[in-house]
Amino acid sequence: MYPARGLSIVRRPFLADASGMHTIRRMPDRYVLCVDDEAIITESLKRELRAELPHLKVEAAYSGETALKLLAEIDGDGGEPAVLVTDERMPGMKGHMLLREARKAFPRMYGILLTGYSDIDAIAHAVNEAGLFRYIHKPWERRDLMMAVRRAAELYDREAELEILRRRVEELNEALIAALEHRPRDWDPDSFCHVQRVACYAALLGRRLGLAETEVRKLYTYAPLHDIGKSGIPHEILDKPGRLTPEEYEVVKRHVEIGTDLLKSVDVEDFVKDLILYHHERWDGKGYLAGMAGEHIPLSARITALADCLDAMLTKRPYMEALPFDDVAREIEGDSGKRFDPAVVEAFRAERESFREIAEGETARYCRSLRDPP
Repeated sequence: MYPARGLSIVRRPFLADASGMHTIRRMPDRYVLCVDDEAIITESLKRELRAELPHLKVEAAYSGETALKLLAEIDGDGGEPAVLVTDERMPGMKGHMLLREARKAFPRMYGILLTGYSDIDAIAHAVNEAGLFRYIHKPWERRDLMMAVRRAAELYDREAELEILRRRVEELNEALIAALEHRPRDWDPDSFCHVQRVACYAALLGRRLGLAETEVRKLYTYAPLHDIGKSGIPHEILDKPGRLTPEEYEVVKRHVEIGTDLLKSVDVEDFVKDLILYHHERWDGKGYLAGMAGEHIPLSARITALADCLDAMLTKRPYMEALPFDDVAREIEGDSGKRFDPAVVEAFRAERESFREIAEGETARYCRSLRDPP
């Protein structure tokens, strides 16, 4: 690798822990890349950074085009390009252009631009197009540049740690949800199918409403928890073959609070708590328990409300037969601006045939497309 400099980057190995039963991967090497067409300046800067920041790998390139190739090689060999320090005035690709192209491939990498006093336009481009971290005037103060690179590398590491923590929390949440999903499947297959369909309905509504794919995935992941609080409601009430008495209905209404209470010890987003606590609120304010109305109701709850109601009406219940899809669709559309958010109803109307297919058994196919967005 990198024959011009005789450099070889070795992938970090897997290591066995003390028990010999598990393996972990060392943290990948963080790289700083210095770019300037004047080799003397570049090599001098590289030596200074290596001496000042020995925990980082420091490499050099003498043009923007070469720098982009080197960044790709570092990434391919398991390293992480963390900081890019580049001169602005170079033949061919200018510094701000290099930062812009590098950011496309490595959006978390920090850019530092070395400029003359007349390079205001280049600075503006670097800020607007490449998320510039710092610009430093030439000739630079050694201390200023070292501090800027050190700070950029520290921020890069902190963001990497936060990403690891975020993934761990997401994995814990998914494990919790999987456990909760499998529990009703063990004793009530209909309930398990219900939460799966609600997941599909909610995610499909979110996508139609133009939500980011991360939000669509959240809806797919967390909407199945909307009725988790029913685990705290007596089965004789939930399975009652006739209509509930007013007193029994008051008990059932508490499931939204029970659900949020169950998640107090789990690190979940407000997004999740909102859809559990408020999915029985109504657009006209006549729902429960908070009596919220309109856009005061969190969007995740407004979406889940329609998804839940749709499947409930399509499913045979102890006190009511399942309704035909077209009858349910007309009822939902008729409740626009009353029970449901008109925008959510419009999203349902636009995807009506997709909802019909899910209701008729195409859940698995839709689940795959909504769980693993393009």
